Amino acid sequence: MATGGPGEDFESFVRRHFHTLEKSLAMITMDAESAADAAQDTFLRLYLRRDEVDKLNDPVAWLYRVGINRCYDYRRRLKRAARLFDRLTVAAEADELHEHWAPNIDFISLVKRLPKQQRIAAVLFYQADLSTKEIARVMHISESAVKSHLQRARERLRPLVEED
Repeated sequence: MATGGPGEDFESFVRRHFHTLEKSLAMITMDAESAADAAQDTFLRLYLRRDEVDKLNDPVAWLYRVGINRCYDYRRRLKRAARLFDRLTVAAEADELHEHWAPNIDFISLVKRLPKQQRIAAVLFYQADLSTKEIARVMHISESAVKSHLQRARERLRPLVEED
């Protein structure tokens, strides 16, 4: 892969551009975490499309365009989730049986360390109290895949829980 110039391989290109892209996206979005996610996703897309990108006149411009678009995608998802949460909150407030909910900070600090699929499965299982069958339907995966995600999450979190 000669993405950045004659003889430059993919790994060298990543080393040369990753941190600058990540920092730039963080400055654009004012969110270091989503910038890091977007930068990683951008380089994954680059890797998967390296033959197409090699044919472009300016692969670095492609890299930044895709990175910025990924940030916008993350932002849109967050806005949609916030609107959904607001609608659900209004509906819950109308319910007289409504309990005041506060997030469990300890649980959040643990699950945020998990990869996305494991985090989703763990939250749905432990927080939403869904069965593995229900989680499989929500995540559009098999029940055995849900069990696998939950097992990996437990293994990953066990040392952290035992520290406390």
